Amino acid sequence: MYNAPPAAFPVGRFVWGRAALMGVALLSALGLVGWQVSGQARFAMVGSAWFFWAFCVLGAVVWVPRQAMQGGRFFWSGEAWRWLADEGKNKDEELRIEVTVGLDLGSRLLLFVRMLDEQEQRCGLLAFVWLEEVTMPSKWHGFRCAVNSPAKTSHNTAEPLAERA
Repeated sequence: MYNAPPAAFPVGRFVWGRAALMGVALLSALGLVGWQVSGQARFAMVGSAWFFWAFCVLGAVVWVPRQAMQGGRFFWSGEAWRWLADEGKNKDEELRIEVTVGLDLGSRLLLFVRMLDEQEQRCGLLAFVWLEEVTMPSKWHGFRCAVNSPAKTSHNTAEPLAERA
């Protein structure tokens, strides 16, 4: 079989994103405090390190929420991926997407998702989705097959996928 069969897969919000960001920021700040307390660096070097830390944390605070997809559904047609959001400005609008596996741990997947325009060109920001088998145990195997199936270059866009699944 060249591709996995057509199917729909629910996707929830990545609820640990903000906690992970805060954890990394806190641990890196503790590392800077330890370096500062040890007295092994001059004030100018420590000050510039704190400035760089603040710049990175503020950039991440702005960037991370924009990169995480909200709840919705992935549709695999057997040839192409579609996204149907449950909330937000694109609610109930079926969008073509490109899905790339970032990390496959068997029972967990990190996916990179980018919207596609009518000419199948990438548009918009790269978003990420963290999925776990426990959220859809009966569909997990089919989902992993679909994610790892190569997308065909020509897509049949005449019939919306939401009506097929």
